[in-house]
Amino acid sequence: MRLFLAAELPDELLGRVDEIRTSLAAKLEGWRWVRPEGVHLTLRFLGEVAPESDRKARGTWRRVAADARPFRVRLHGVGRFPARGRPRVLWVGIEETSPGDALPALAAELEQAARGLGWEAEMRSFNPHLTLARGRRGTRPDEPHDAVVRSGSEVQVRELVLHRSQLEAGGARYTALESFPLGRPADEP
Repeated sequence: MRLFLAAELPDELLGRVDEIRTSLAAKLEGWRWVRPEGVHLTLRFLGEVAPESDRKARGTWRRVAADARPFRVRLHGVGRFPARGRPRVLWVGIEETSPGDALPALAAELEQAARGLGWEAEMRSFNPHLTLARGRRGTRPDEPHDAVVRSGSEVQVRELVLHRSQLEAGGARYTALESFPLGRPADEP
């Protein structure tokens, strides 16, 4: 199974992302636009995982989530990967507004836990973003030079979700396998 861990984003924020995606799609050529249900704040891509490894890892993901704090985020800017050369990914940024360090701390804890479970280290640094589109092969996609994303309202992130990604001709299909609440309930040590 092809798996990844993502922060669960409220519909309010995802609706705003869809408005941005639709607006940019009307202006920019050369991109393959992500379907709204395919937008995720990925914290750790796991890749192909055997069912037994998945079962063993879930307790670790639950523990990491329980030790993390819920946090607030908002949209912040539009960009592309890579920063130079032919654009391959168009994204909208995510900015944590409070407490200020919970999002990168959660990503770092998941990275450390994944390594401890035998996954290879992620070589790219964590850059919180939501992928809007991927560059079409054989083209040089238009740049979003004048794209402006207003920060908008803040939303609370309260859970981590383990997703399965199935690659199909029309794009990836995602299935949420399990949710892990952030933070421990008040009655738990």
